[in-house]
Amino acid sequence: MKRIFLLAAAIATFAACNQVTLPITRTLDCDVLVIGGGPAGIGAAVCSARHGANTILAERNGCLGGTATSGLVAPFMSSTTPDGETFLIRGFYEELVNRMVAEGGAIHPLDAKIGSWTAYRDKGHHGLTTFSYETLKRVSEEFCKEAGVNLQYHLLFIKADTRRDKITAAYFATKDGIWKITAKNYIDCTGDGDLAYQAGVPYIYGDGEGGVQAVSMFFTVRGVDKAKMDAHNADCLARGDYEGQWYMNEIKAAREAGEFPSWRNKIALFENLDGTYSVNMAQSDEVDGLDPKQVTDAEVDGRAQINMIVKFLRKYVSGCENCELMATADQLGVRETRRIVGEYTVPTEDAQNSVKYPDPIFCCANHMDIHRKGYVEYVARNTNDPYYMPYRMLLPKKVSNLLVAGRCAAAERPVMAAVRVIPPCFAMGQAAGTAAALSVRQGVGPKAIDPAELVDTLKADGVYLPE
Repeated sequence: MKRIFLLAAAIATFAACNQVTLPITRTLDCDVLVIGGGPAGIGAAVCSARHGANTILAERNGCLGGTATSGLVAPFMSSTTPDGETFLIRGFYEELVNRMVAEGGAIHPLDAKIGSWTAYRDKGHHGLTTFSYETLKRVSEEFCKEAGVNLQYHLLFIKADTRRDKITAAYFATKDGIWKITAKNYIDCTGDGDLAYQAGVPYIYGDGEGGVQAVSMFFTVRGVDKAKMDAHNADCLARGDYEGQWYMNEIKAAREAGEFPSWRNKIALFENLDGTYSVNMAQSDEVDGLDPKQVTDAEVDGRAQINMIVKFLRKYVSGCENCELMATADQLGVRETRRIVGEYTVPTEDAQNSVKYPDPIFCCANHMDIHRKGYVEYVARNTNDPYYMPYRMLLPKKVSNLLVAGRCAAAERPVMAAVRVIPPCFAMGQAAGTAAALSVRQGVGPKAIDPAELVDTLKADGVYLPE
């Protein structure tokens, strides 16, 4: 008996060593809790509050925008038809862009011109939105204040409580200790589906077999001679020299000489409003965006790559002879981790064939492009019409008071490769926030609201849903 008691005591001691109990230092309550202040989270929080819900937006960083600000990802990718003629992703996103344009902090997507603003790319780059990082930070905060959003920075989500099919609380690590926030409805805008995962929602990771798209680290440079870059591009276009246009041969030669560090095979410099350039050329493969050590290593490696890439630009690229590194991103650009299993997981065939739904929340025409080691795989579509996303993609299996918006929503891999970019994330956020507020107002769960009422509300708020 004594031996059994000692064994039980040893097991209890071991278990205690593998868990930590911390006091809750603050408790908050609201109607709708949005976790993650990237594009999806901004849209969700503002639109939830606008429709009368007491809304908290919890963000781990000290600014809004996610990869668009902390990740230096610019410009916003297309929100138009492929020819750049028709503005598709509108609603709250259009409001945001219009205010930024009015303040001199963005170029409207319908005014976007192929050239230095688009890294001289044509395919898939009509309708881009060049913007100022600082303007986006401030204007996003203005929208939150005006709508009455309770904005809380420096909250890192760590755990959720669930009971039956509902989330009952979310917990955050802060400098002040552990905060607890309770809500009627929760919206996961973490990108990685962190809240959904903690609540037990089924999900798919990457390609379903452990593979994920490449990660990137953006950076900015100054001192680029735009006239020389324009002249080089025009000369290559006149001669039909597309490899020359992207410096593909120079990259290959530099890689063989140990002077180019990544598997990117084209230069990609996007001019900013202030004459600086955002650069997307540092890439790491097979990085698990959920593993802090792998993310750390990718960030360290990314900055080492950037140092080499700037030297490459100076040596090989006309107009970049005197360019200087300004900044590297604070946040790694992770394209893919978890995608939830939703009430409807959008299949690739739906997007390929522009299938229409009874519950559309936005339409778009973004390319389905999967970033692999050494190349980008494009999934062809069977029509040139815009394609639609349904409300049900935001509703996860198993949990009744949760919505998910952003790159962790329910869609097959090629579809999410298209709608994970910034304008569609704003659109998903608007739909999620509006639905959450309607749910609170009606006293039912998000899965029980009338989809037709949601669609009518989105249309009234400027969302473009052509018949």
